[in-house]
This record gives sequence, structure tokens and C-alpha cells, in this order.
Amino acid sequence: MRKISITARVLLFSLVSILVASCASIDRGLMTASDAISSPDPVTGRREINLEPENREISRVESQAREIIEKIRNSGIKVDEETSHYERVLKVFSRLRKVVHRSHLPWEVHVVEDNEWNAFTIGGGKVFVYTGLLKGDLGVRSDDELAAVLAHEMAHVTARHVSERHGKVAIAQLADKKLRSDSFKASFTTNQEDEADKFSVIYSALAGYDPAAAVTIWQRMHKAIGSYTGNLLHDHPLNDDRVRNLQRYSGQARQYYQSGVINENHESLVAKNGGFSYRKGSGLKSGEGGGTLALVETLANAYTEVIEAKTEQYKRQSKQHEQERIAAQQLVFQQLQIANARGGGKGLFGYAINTTGSGIKEAIVSIIYWSGKEVVYEDKMSWPEMRPYEQRQFAIPLKPIRYTAITISPKYVHLNK
Repeated sequence: MRKISITARVLLFSLVSILVASCASIDRGLMTASDAISSPDPVTGRREINLEPENREISRVESQAREIIEKIRNSGIKVDEETSHYERVLKVFSRLRKVVHRSHLPWEVHVVEDNEWNAFTIGGGKVFVYTGLLKGDLGVRSDDELAAVLAHEMAHVTARHVSERHGKVAIAQLADKKLRSDSFKASFTTNQEDEADKFSVIYSALAGYDPAAAVTIWQRMHKAIGSYTGNLLHDHPLNDDRVRNLQRYSGQARQYYQSGVINENHESLVAKNGGFSYRKGSGLKSGEGGGTLALVETLANAYTEVIEAKTEQYKRQSKQHEQERIAAQQLVFQQLQIANARGGGKGLFGYAINTTGSGIKEAIVSIIYWSGKEVVYEDKMSWPEMRPYEQRQFAIPLKPIRYTAITISPKYVHLNK
């Protein structure tokens, strides 16, 4: 057996040490790179792309919230204590705040006197609610339903959806030119909306609000307006999809629900429950393989989310095409001609026919201006109600732009049932 000299052993040991040190240095560099573009998700623990550190998110949101409230007040619109709904909203919000993730945030809810059915968050613990949510046929009908809306917005905050979205979409579009479309951005946001629904019913249940209330809200919404997507840029789940998903999520959450009482085990259940659980990291430190693992996990999660968003995009496109096909059979346009309109300019004239035995409650119609095979401009408009089998003459003023042809077609028809 050939012996290795002491000098050779020293050289070999030195080489191995250099390689190990080099690998450790590379791993630390990978950890630095991972931390620059990602962080563990506060709800699931998975490494998610996020280009905005939490301290910067909080600072941005504090400033942005002050600007929004100042602008509202300067417009003469009532906000917070000035509205008659503030105390009710604050009461529900305060109970939810005790059971959600990221309890250290400067949580605030602001109520704005506005008839629009809307609530939104800018992240960082700030939630805004319009009083239109609390009124009318579509308004919330109980504190359980109000909790469902608030918990949904709070879930966007806890999952850091506002700050995550821009970085994730930007990196995905940088990697694949085919994803540089608004429809991809919308489908990406749709998945975040679904995730917020999943988290929110757990929050509602843990705070003592019926998690099934979220289902009743969207069942009512679906009955009122159907599942029209507006267009492929609409970024919320379709109402019928949302109902089905929420039925499943609320069923998982119901076991934690005690009416009117905060679940005494909420701290452990918010970390691990039937809907999701927080996954701890590997424990590997930077320089010991932790950097490599962090980067691999970040890229793997980003890839999975891109695939999910693309799948959602294709699903929405398929539903949109089917919806348009059905609409084209329900609302038919005939005897079309372009002629001079009263007051100058051109107009599109013809007859609209409701071919169904039901009244048309509302419809969305698309008017497309063509130049050869290229679309120059698309205009969407709401179509008025029509009786069963009604035939109605119409005249639509046209835009003063250059075109070679005009087409008109229904994108969505909502029938009275």
C-alpha cells in the first residue's frame, strides 16, 4: 500500500478546507440573496417572494393610510366616528384582531360613508370598509357576515398579499414573456383571494363568528349578479367557484367555532388547523446548507404559484368563452348598419332580440372597432332590461376613430329567474 507523505496530507487537508470554506461562503451568499427577495410566510411558514421588508411595509402603510383619510375628510365624506356604523364595525374587528396572525401590527379599521359595496386593505394592519357593505339587499345581515368580510381583508394582511403580489408577478414575468399580460396578473390575484378566503373562515371561527356566513354572502351575490367576470382582468374568483370553495373551507373551520366566544385554544389553532398549518424551517444555518435550501424553496414555491396562476388563467378564459357562447344565443343583434347619427358623427343601428322566454335583467355588450384583422378599440356597455322575446330597435353613437368594420356581441346575459 502506497503511503501518502506528510506534505501531501497537508496539501490535501488544505484543499478540502478551502473547498468547505468556499461552499460555506457560497451558501452564505445564497442566504443573503434569498433574504433579499423572499421571507417566510407569516401564515404558512413557506418561503415566499417578497421584495418589501416588514418594517418598510408598516412605514409605507402608516403614511398611505393618513393620506387616504385626509383625502376623504377633505372631500367632505364622513369617516370613522362620524359614521353611524363605526362602533359596530370596530367591535367585530377588535375581536377578530385577537385571533389573527401578526398581532404586533398597528391594526386599524376605518369606516367610510360610501354606498359602494366594498372593503379593502393596503396591508400593514390597515383595513377600510365602505358603509355600502352594511346597507341594501346585498348588505351584510349579521355580525357573522360582517366578520366574514373583515376577516377576509385581515387575511390579506396576515399573508402579506399586498407586498408579495408585485414582486411575485414581476419576477414571473421577467422569467417568461408569455406572462406579461394583465390577465395573468388577474389570475395571480385570484389565487390570493382564494387563499384569503381559506384563512378568513378560520379567523372567524376562532373569534366566535359563524364561518358559514361567508358562504351566504356569496350565495346572495351569485343570485343577484351571477358569475360575470367583467373581463379577463377581473381579479376575484367567480361567484359560483367562491361559494363552492367557501363551503369546503367553512366546513373545515366549523369544529373551532363556539358562538360568541373566542376559542380558548386560538393561539395553537391559528398555527395548525384543518385548513392550513405553519411549517417550521429546516433549522439549517447560513453557511451550513441553509442558504441553498432557502433559495431552492423560494424558487420552488414561486414556480408552483406561477403554474397555479396559469391554470387559473386558462380556466377563466374557458369560462369566459362558454359564457359568451351562451350569451350570443340569448341576446341576438340583427339588421346592423352604420349611418349618420343625429347631432353629427356615425352611429350603429339595428335590432336587439331577446330570444329567451325569460326577461333579461342586465347584459354586458362589447362593441369592437376593427382595422382589417386588427382590433383598434373595444367598448363595453351595460344593456337595459328586456322582456321575454322582446325585439327592440337601438342606435349607438360610435367613437370618432378610424376603423374598417364594427362588430357587436353580448359578453354576458343575466336572466330573471
